[in-house]
Amino acid sequence: MRSFLAIPVPEEQAEPLLDVQHALEVGRPVPPENWHVTLAFLGNQPEDVLEQLHDRLSELDAPALDMRIAGVDIFGGRKPSLLYAGVDMSEALGHLRKKVRQVVRSAGIDLPRERFRPHVTLARFRKRMTMLETQRIAGVLEAWGDVEAGVIPVGHFTLYRSIAGPDDMIYEPLAEYPLGQRSEGD
Repeated sequence: MRSFLAIPVPEEQAEPLLDVQHALEVGRPVPPENWHVTLAFLGNQPEDVLEQLHDRLSELDAPALDMRIAGVDIFGGRKPSLLYAGVDMSEALGHLRKKVRQVVRSAGIDLPRERFRPHVTLARFRKRMTMLETQRIAGVLEAWGDVEAGVIPVGHFTLYRSIAGPDDMIYEPLAEYPLGQRSEGD
């Protein structure tokens, strides 16, 4: 089962991101119900491995945190592959990701080493675009590059199953893992 662990981003708490999507008019927008910040992509895993992971994640102890979403940018440079909203890399978010990845590895799931660039994917682009489409993306980056979606309180993270739908991926929540009280200084 193709799965991942992520922090869901509620649409009502990040409404400015909808404005960015509406202004874009290029690519395939990610539905707001699919907005998330990935903590660990697990790939295809057997159900028994996910059950073992679930048991371990249920015991994870990490504080709740606040997550700031601000700015939009692209991955892919001159050949953009997606438009995303940036997420500030706070100490609390980095700590949560580290703990989650430790638990995932302890459940026997191999994770590649990768740099963590927290973000919310807003739209995906096809490989070949017209000049007009790339100009449209550039215009959105110029107009919305410093958009502020605000600070979102994070009280849990979620294990998702990823299913290929007719138009886009469908993310089905399998389990939620609550986070504890906010630590002093958050």
